Amino acid sequence: MFRLKPLLLLAPLLLQAGTVNAHNHHDELREQFKAALLQTAPLSDEQISALETYSLYPYLEYQQLNSRIDEASADQLQAFVDANADTPLAGRLLFAWARNSGAKADWSAFNQAWQQIQRPDTRLQCLHARYLLDSQQQQKAWAAARSLWSAGHSQPDECDPVFSKWLKSSHFSQQDALNRHLAALLQGRPGLATYAARFITESELQQQAKLARSLYDNPGRLTQEPQLLSPQVPNADQLLVLTVNRLARQDLEQAIRLWVRERQRLQVSAEQFESISKRLGVLMAKRFPTDADSLLASLDPEHKLADLSGWRIRLALVRQDWAEALSLMEKLDESERSNDRWRYWTAIALEQQGKPGREALLRDIATERSFYGFMAAQMLGTPYQLNHTPLMQNTEAKQQLAQQPAFIRIRELLALERYYDARSEWNLAISRMEPEQIHTAAHLAQEWGWYDQGIRGAISSQRWNDMQLRFPNPLPELFEQHAQNRAIDPAWAVAIARQESAFWMQARSHAGALGLMQLMPATARATAKRHAIPLPSLNLLSEPDTNIRLGTAYLSEMAQRFNGNLAYASAAYNAGPSRVSQWLNARGELPLDIWIETIPFDETRNYVQNVLAFRVIYERLAERPVTLLSPDEFNMLALFQQNDG
Repeated sequence: MFRLKPLLLLAPLLLQAGTVNAHNHHDELREQFKAALLQTAPLSDEQISALETYSLYPYLEYQQLNSRIDEASADQLQAFVDANADTPLAGRLLFAWARNSGAKADWSAFNQAWQQIQRPDTRLQCLHARYLLDSQQQQKAWAAARSLWSAGHSQPDECDPVFSKWLKSSHFSQQDALNRHLAALLQGRPGLATYAARFITESELQQQAKLARSLYDNPGRLTQEPQLLSPQVPNADQLLVLTVNRLARQDLEQAIRLWVRERQRLQVSAEQFESISKRLGVLMAKRFPTDADSLLASLDPEHKLADLSGWRIRLALVRQDWAEALSLMEKLDESERSNDRWRYWTAIALEQQGKPGREALLRDIATERSFYGFMAAQMLGTPYQLNHTPLMQNTEAKQQLAQQPAFIRIRELLALERYYDARSEWNLAISRMEPEQIHTAAHLAQEWGWYDQGIRGAISSQRWNDMQLRFPNPLPELFEQHAQNRAIDPAWAVAIARQESAFWMQARSHAGALGLMQLMPATARATAKRHAIPLPSLNLLSEPDTNIRLGTAYLSEMAQRFNGNLAYASAAYNAGPSRVSQWLNARGELPLDIWIETIPFDETRNYVQNVLAFRVIYERLAERPVTLLSPDEFNMLALFQQNDG
């Protein structure tokens, strides 16, 4: 026993040394992997032996196979697909395999890959049509060609060989050409429509094509000549849709009147009846007409279109016609009428009408965690309710999940900043999970610093009340420092970042906005110049310190420009200060809650309401005192304005 004691004393040190060695070995593998990704030559046996136990080795195999796909055999490609069926790489290689073999007209290999692809893109569909044709499956090939050719937009070059043969075959008809002519006009592609019309030689079909083009070029003609269309005219319903859509660009009111006059006579589908009626009505309402009530009512006399009904209510709010607003809200269906938005406005309308029920409604709404719930709570002087339901942590379940191959790969991909791959792995992994497992996975993602995916995981698992997961604050010191330097509320800046990027450092919008606070490059450069903030490269916008420093500087400019009103300033951060100034010039005399409710951009309206509510949530989670609105903002609400209704 005496001889064993020193070994027992040394055990913790030996274990610690083993852990360090394991970490060092993993770091070495990671560096070897990164180097191997850059090389163009095939992997050596030594590299394969060193890396095949590394969690991301399949990504290296994929790159090697994909870069030499011309040389790879079908057996090699299939073996990789089979071995990696639980990764996104299998699907990627199948697409590459199908495209490569299709381009070479290797139809046996193409069909082998095609049979395993669940959602082929248009390029692959074109190649499949060529495969069908070359394999003597003409009926199927012509059916595929017809489906692809009838689209109202140009198709990939891969379609050209099968189109060329189909257009010369007896299976192509002039009706096919007319169908594409109309589809192209409906999608606003007159050049393609002209091309399709070249194939029409029959007199009757030529007249139909000419009528369609005439209505496209001169949509107002139908308002004066209703006899141009009748239920007996082929495609009369689509020609009406084409005409109304074109006319709406020139004269929206005239387009609405034409649509209402003809939609039933020309027997448009129920789907188009609803979608076009809603689109035209909402478009008109967002122009804030002063005398369009009857016109909007004619689009939806039975109050079946929720979006249009909502805008009819908003126009009544703009006029502060409380009786009309209340009447319209009573006509909403139960699911719409019971949401927080319309319950809030019902309460305000009841008060303005001197009718009972306002306080009971507000007390009910104030139990909700929402913009309207917080508005109601502030009016009543009651605490804001977060309704937080924390996760009962199951450490064992989380550890087991972290050891699954997909999550081992995800963590390593995150370490290598391969975010697209990590997200692809995540999406595939959770597609096979129950909500409880997704919830656990979301907490695991948050622990790894993948905050935006944790938030998405809360949504995917419908764990709406897990506030710690949905509202992380990963960089409190940076927000505190830079917000205080700009004399703005740090929680407001955090709320902006939560709404803008969900704390994804590498976020890039379709418009080109970058980083945590989603700064447009031009805005970032101009802000940096005005505030003497170094910005030698836009790449720095993906670094939290620079992004938050610039974002809070710009946010402070918005606050100053709009006199500290966080609703106006938040709207300006999203939609631009010039546009918000225009809205204020047009409707700035409105009570603040009505102004917010009638922001014409849906995105900006939701953005403002979310940011104000998120600010409350962050302060409540931090157990700091907070109000949704400042005293000045609160006094601007409709409830405290003179009752003109």
